[in-house]
Amino acid sequence: MNKDLMKVIKSEEEIEQEVESLCRWAAARAGVIVVAPILGQIALAANEIYLIKRIANVYDKKFDETASCAFVGALGGTFVGQSLATLIPFPPLQIPIGMAVTYAVGKAANAWIKDDMPDISEYADKYKNIFNKAKEDVKNIIPSLKNNPDKDKPLGDEDKKFKFSDQAYMMLAYYLYSLKNPESDVYDAYKA
Repeated sequence: MNKDLMKVIKSEEEIEQEVESLCRWAAARAGVIVVAPILGQIALAANEIYLIKRIANVYDKKFDETASCAFVGALGGTFVGQSLATLIPFPPLQIPIGMAVTYAVGKAANAWIKDDMPDISEYADKYKNIFNKAKEDVKNIIPSLKNNPDKDKPLGDEDKKFKFSDQAYMMLAYYLYSLKNPESDVYDAYKA
């Protein structure tokens, strides 16, 4: 095999390992912050945004919080799981849901970033499928995530205030998700 080709393959493997490590770290962190009353939901969103930004950095892609919010908002259902996990004060339920959603967001974001971040509206189903598969796959590693030595270390500034426009965009995405999914609990929350 050509040595240059082996370097490229190794680089891709190293990148995938680094992304996997980031996803596990963020998921472990989610398990810690999801149980925080009221602030849990905000901290989870910040955790996911920093995860996406760090994955973009692995690929040397310029990325900001607004782009992260747009991606997470386009997935829609991520906030359903997050909201339920933070609102039900029962850690045995909150922790695995928060971990699974965060891990899945990272895996879907990785695919999107690898694809050179195409217009998410055109490919939303592809990334939602990746998200849903990852959410199922992570169930097997939840116990190891709970013991992750980096779980208490934030991925970024969890106290940072995000722009109102970013928060409004995320809430709009949540509302649109509810309209497209009338069977969801989110739909009932937005019913007038």
